[in-house]
Amino acid sequence: MRALRWIGWLFLAFFAIALILVLSIGHFKGPITRALTNATGREIVIDGDLRVVPSLIHPTFRAERVRVANADWGQYDYLLQADVIEASVSLAGLFIGRVVVPDVRLEGAALALEMDEEGRKNWILRPGKDEDKKESRVFIRHLTLDRGRLLYEDLGRKISLAADLETDASGVGFTIDGKYAGMPAKAKGHGGPVLSLRDTEEPYPLKGTAQIGDTRIDLDGNITELIGLSGLDTRITLSGKSMDDLYGIIGVALPSTSHYTTSGQLIRNGRLIRYENFTGKVGESDLEGTFQFDAGRKRPLMTGDLRSKTLNLADLGSLVGTNQERERSGVLPDMSFDPSRWESVDADVKLQSGTIKRPKQLPIENLRARVLMKDSVLSLEPLDFGIAGGRLAGPARLDGRGGTISGDMVLRVQKLQLAKLFPTVKEAQASLGSLGGAVDLKGRGNSVKDLLGTSNGKIALYMDGGRISRTLMEMLALDLWNVAKLKLEGDESIEVRCAIADMDVKDGIATINAMIIDTSAVNVHAGGTINLKTEEMNLRIEPEPKNASLASLNSPIHVRGTFSEPHVALDAKAAAKGIGAIVMGVINPLLAVIPLINEGAGKDSPCGQLVAEALAKTRDASAKAAASSARSAASGATTQRPPSQPAR
Repeated sequence: MRALRWIGWLFLAFFAIALILVLSIGHFKGPITRALTNATGREIVIDGDLRVVPSLIHPTFRAERVRVANADWGQYDYLLQADVIEASVSLAGLFIGRVVVPDVRLEGAALALEMDEEGRKNWILRPGKDEDKKESRVFIRHLTLDRGRLLYEDLGRKISLAADLETDASGVGFTIDGKYAGMPAKAKGHGGPVLSLRDTEEPYPLKGTAQIGDTRIDLDGNITELIGLSGLDTRITLSGKSMDDLYGIIGVALPSTSHYTTSGQLIRNGRLIRYENFTGKVGESDLEGTFQFDAGRKRPLMTGDLRSKTLNLADLGSLVGTNQERERSGVLPDMSFDPSRWESVDADVKLQSGTIKRPKQLPIENLRARVLMKDSVLSLEPLDFGIAGGRLAGPARLDGRGGTISGDMVLRVQKLQLAKLFPTVKEAQASLGSLGGAVDLKGRGNSVKDLLGTSNGKIALYMDGGRISRTLMEMLALDLWNVAKLKLEGDESIEVRCAIADMDVKDGIATINAMIIDTSAVNVHAGGTINLKTEEMNLRIEPEPKNASLASLNSPIHVRGTFSEPHVALDAKAAAKGIGAIVMGVINPLLAVIPLINEGAGKDSPCGQLVAEALAKTRDASAKAAASSARSAASGATTQRPPSQPAR
């Protein structure tokens, strides 16, 4: 019985199709448009002729001056307008509930696709739960466009684009104009012969160029899901003024940089995006590696491995402030971070670089860092790089959750070489020796300058043995005769027994507790303050020449002014202190340096011996003071006191 029923339905279907094909379909225009309107929920109007080219396999329908109404919330009057729509239909597909359309030709058509701020899509004809995820029963195999126009509006993402489309023998060409993420946008290119507005697993070849704001995009590859671009495998080249401009395009926070160009393979599979084996240039820096974005999380996760043979810090823009115009005079970076953007992504990116350039040629090299971003907290663990023949290593952390960044860093200084630390100072090139120490600072602010200007902590440095330019030390001692003699006879290096510096930092003001350089020619002590907030300094340098000539002024030196314009002046009225008294007076502040010295060459090193001598002198002085106090107390106990005056 069921078989007979199916045979009956098939007979009725063939009879109805035959009747339509034999009679003029124009007689059925009213019922057809009403049926389509009821089925889609949108008013469909055919103002022109409705004709059919009969075929028992693929009959072709032609409708002229067709309009499909837009959603009631849309800004355009129509979802679709077309001068002519021609479509062939596979009759075999109708009997299994599928509308297979082998060919569609649109002439003078305009399609307006819209998404509002709530995420509603005007091309979903029957809105409902997961309606846009259901598989379509209409399959269009080939679409030909003659003077086509596509409008796309996405209010939530500030996208408003208009595309002119035209097919040729090899596919479809396009030009696009409008705005993307609120920025001016233009594009042109060519696609393959198959164009579908529904998702498909069939790769669609696409080649084109686009300009969004200051960012240029060139791509050549395949797209498997045209709407949403959720399936990509294409070669892409990006270039622009700064990488942070990409935030408005891809919604991921990247650092401010110099002009960049990068090229690689862009692969997207659903919510997983990979930028594979890319190479590029950022200013003078070369870059290569792979990035991956996992957009299927509450906050997208960016992972990657980035390598550079030569990295110029000036190309990192506001991250280090070396390539940006300052808002006010000074030398410390004051370009602001934007911690609100950090909410856009979590990250785990490894960075390695060989040679690192920075202004004034301070050599930094062999950078190793792991950049971690979690819940708007940026950490560098580890941060390890070579500088001046030595290394700086330790963690750094920036917490952007409060709007104003809280930062802290704990860095160990290892074996920095004086000659490389001051490469632009000629007299420093004869110096031998290495600096060690530690930097421990915490601050608040949305720029490097503000972080340092509010910082609190300690800075401790020492040089345990070595040699330094005699001319440099004689200049500090203001021994004019010996300086002139050395200029005539040539410089030489002298022994440095020990150099120690200890600073406390409070509210951005670094106070020098102790700064001592003990050499065979001159001893130097320095004190004063360095204001990291105002970039001003007030330092007093007290030299004590050994075997000084008669021409030596032997006077303290004052260094005042700003970091960019320091002023040096003599204090001829003041006398320099002896180095022994200085060491004894600052031994307590040096307690922060003692553990660092012990970790290095140890207590038998020159600095270890200097500290030991100072400790011994301090103990002797304390013992003498205690003995003197005891004698005074004993003497006072046996001395007859004068009688007190009677009260009046």
